[in-house]
Amino acid sequence: MDSIILSPAPMPYLTDCSLKRFGTDEYHCSRYCSHFVLIFMLKNRLQFTENGSLTTLLAGEWYIQKKNTWQAASRPSPNAEYYYIHFQADYTEDLTSRLMLPIRGAFQPGLFLPLLQRLCLLLHQTPCSHLELQSEFFRLLGLLYTQEQSYSALTADLMRYLNENYASRITARTLSDVFHYSSEYIDKKMKAELNMTPHAYLTAIRLQNAKKLLERSQLPIQKIALECGFSDNSLFYKAFRKHFSQSPSEWRRQHQFVYQTADPSSQS
Repeated sequence: MDSIILSPAPMPYLTDCSLKRFGTDEYHCSRYCSHFVLIFMLKNRLQFTENGSLTTLLAGEWYIQKKNTWQAASRPSPNAEYYYIHFQADYTEDLTSRLMLPIRGAFQPGLFLPLLQRLCLLLHQTPCSHLELQSEFFRLLGLLYTQEQSYSALTADLMRYLNENYASRITARTLSDVFHYSSEYIDKKMKAELNMTPHAYLTAIRLQNAKKLLERSQLPIQKIALECGFSDNSLFYKAFRKHFSQSPSEWRRQHQFVYQTADPSSQS
């Protein structure tokens, strides 16, 4: 399933929404889109291209147009009718802390239409209740986000095991022995559902925990590498620089928390 991987901080933020009705010979606009557009098709069909790739949406489908793409249309979309939502969000490469939304799917009008209508009402009322507006937008995203939770039991168990045991030595054979599947099947299963192998997922978890220790402790870097499951300090260094574009020591200098203790002489 094609999806977008967004950073959960800051959360996606709705900037515009409305009901759109096309004329009999109307085309999708041509533009460079610097924001995401969430579309809920109500009637007929909408056709457009993103960076030259054609997409056709039918009634009952929803779709997310990616930001930073060139959108255009080579054919009209007669009498197309849909709700659109513009929202701002940032992509992320952090695969252990993310908001993953499928690009498209089907929706039940009875469930979504009241929420879409309320979003439009909240946005255009004066004064605008911004907190209520964004809260309703998050509720809508939550209905789409639930599709990410449909991991198979095996993938969910693998993720849980790797999160709980990342500091230990874990190999493909380890996972095969624990879960009683071949390493090839385990790799294929996680790749299909997470778009990453168990090894990539494990490395990402280890690096995130190492980053926290660099920021919040005085432990030597070599000890941090060992505590996070890296048996070789050079492998830790290479993986950290590849993931964060900085060495561990550079990251620590720029991000380490400074804890100040009270001066005993200043206490009465």
